[in-house]
Amino acid sequence: MEHESVFDLDALVSAAVADADLASGEIPNIDLYLDQILTLAADRLAQNQRGDKLLTKTMINNYSKDGLIKPVKGKKYSREHIVQMLLVYALKQTLSIGEIKQALDGVYATDGFDGSDLIACYDRFLEMKAHERAAAPGIVRELFAAEGLDMADEGDFFVGLLGVAAMSAYFRNVAQDMLAARYPIPEREKKDKEKEKDKEKTQKGD
Repeated sequence: MEHESVFDLDALVSAAVADADLASGEIPNIDLYLDQILTLAADRLAQNQRGDKLLTKTMINNYSKDGLIKPVKGKKYSREHIVQMLLVYALKQTLSIGEIKQALDGVYATDGFDGSDLIACYDRFLEMKAHERAAAPGIVRELFAAEGLDMADEGDFFVGLLGVAAMSAYFRNVAQDMLAARYPIPEREKKDKEKEKDKEKTQKGD
């Protein structure tokens, strides 16, 4: 069965990866109040075409409580704090809050790694994202071509959809396995998390 509408795969993929980023160079080189950070993020990240929720006071307060952001002296946040917020914002669609904290705690535990290193990593991360955006349409097109998929055909379209969903899951698994390999959770924390999961399963079973 053939689908009547014209299907522009490249345009769809390009639109899907057209999220907005806030580079460290766009952050003022002075400490900012929370309201100033929210205004800055809204001005830049509002370009996100996916309609994702922007940074909010509640989110940032929760990040602080969860230890994702280093303790703040007074009421102002440094550029390092803001980059920490932006990394959580960028990664939470793929990794859990606990996994993001595991990554940040792990990299900060590296000898000599400090805030300036995190900012440099963040900017390189944004460069990598830009390359991924540019490459994404070609990667999906090649993946479909290798399977001989025709997006005008309903069955082929559905197979392509399933394949992209599976690829997303595979990449998430790779990220989680990289995290576990380089920044493993201490044994005691691992046992505590397992107990929490068992408790949740028991409660659901009741």
